[in-house]
Order: sequence, then C-alpha cells, then structure tokens
Amino acid sequence: PPRSTLFPYTTLFRSRETAAADDKKVSLEMKIADLEKTIETLKADIESTKASIAEAQTQMKKASEIREGENADYQQTVTDHRLTQMILDKALVRMQQVYAFLENHAAQQPGAPHIQTSGNHTDPGNGPARFTTYEKNAGGSRVVQMIKTIIADSKKTEDEAIASEEDAQAAYESFMKDSNKEINASLSKINKLSAALASAKESLSLAETDLKGTMEELEGLNGMAGDLHKSCDFLLKNFDARQEARSAEIEALREAKAIL
Repeated sequence: PPRSTLFPYTTLFRSRETAAADDKKVSLEMKIADLEKTIETLKADIESTKASIAEAQTQMKKASEIREGENADYQQTVTDHRLTQMILDKALVRMQQVYAFLENHAAQQPGAPHIQTSGNHTDPGNGPARFTTYEKNAGGSRVVQMIKTIIADSKKTEDEAIASEEDAQAAYESFMKDSNKEINASLSKINKLSAALASAKESLSLAETDLKGTMEELEGLNGMAGDLHKSCDFLLKNFDARQEARSAEIEALREAKAIL
C-alpha cells in the first residue's frame, strides 16, 4: 500500500484522545487554581471573623470592668449621702429642739421686783430694768436653714447619681446585647465559611486526583504515540527493502512454479 495510508485511523484516533486529554488537563489546572484562591480567601475570612469576635469579647470584658467600677462608685456615693442625710436629719431635729427650748426658756424669765425705790443724785435706786422686745435667735435660724440646704443638696446629688447609674446600666446592657448579637452572627458566618472551605478542599482533592489521572493518561497516550511513530518510521524506512524482498520472493515462487 502507499506510504500515506499506513495506520491513518489509529493515528487520528490517538490524536483526538490526546487533544481531549490536553483540554481536560488545562481545564483541571484552571479549576485547581480557582479552588486554591477560593480556599485562601475563605481562610482569610475565617481568621478575620475570629479576630472580630476576639475584639468584641475584649471590649465586652472592658465594659464589664468599667461598669463594675462605676457601680461600686455609685453604691459608695449613695451610701455616703444617705448616711450624711441621716446624720443631718438627727442634727436638725436636735437643733430645732434646742432652739425651741431656748426660746421657751427666755420667754418665761421673770422681770425686776415691783418693790422699788426711786433713784436720786446719790442713789440709783432699784427700779426695774428696761427690757427690749424678745426676738428669736437669728443665728440659730441660720444654722437650721443651712442644715436643711445641705440635706436638700445631698438628696439632689443622690437622685442625680441614681439617674446616672440607671442610664449607665441601660447603656451597658444595650452594648452587651448588641455585642452578643454581633458575636452570634460572626459565629454563624464562620460556620458557613467553614462548610464552604471543607467543600472547596474536597473539590480541590478530587480535581487534583483527576488531574493526576489525566496526566497519567497523557503519558500513556504520548508513549503509545511514540511507539506508533517508531513503528511507522521503521515501516517507512524499510518499505522499499520489504517491497523488493516481497517482489523477489514472488519472482522466485514464479520461477519455481515454472520449473515444476
């Protein structure tokens, strides 16, 4: 047969198989690269989310410590002011009792005796002394008023401390609630990212296994192509000699037949 017709179908089939395997190899390599990038991104997202959770927990711990200190100060402030008010209340009652007693006692004091002698140029006499109109002790009234003012200021400070404590506690509870909500959302995100990471790793493992099989298939096809090429080269190289040998063999058979 002509040289151009040697093993045409086998060569064409092997070429198609090799081309298909090459395409598959390129596709798998691109898929593996994408999966490796995806895995890297997922790992970075997981680490970033874990860091945000750790930071939120740190801030929550600090907020708790600050709140504990503020509450301790509040308790001490309220205790001090209530103790001050109790002492001042007792002092106020006592002062009011004392000044009431002094006022009553002064109002009951007797005047000078009615038996008297008139005074002259040598004897002053023993006439009754002139009394001025009695007035309440102004100093005592100022002290009582001052104590009342201090008590009122103390109560006002206590009320302000209570209101401030309530606001701080409400803000703390709101912060802790929001932080816990954020942490729960982050944990949920980590679970989803971890599932996606596991899936990507599994896909990567399968793709790498598939690529390995494809590479082995290509090596086999290339080896087979090499063997076919060698066989074809051998046939082509020895074609003329084989044709001459075949022709000589046919001629010899003809001569033998003629002799017979």
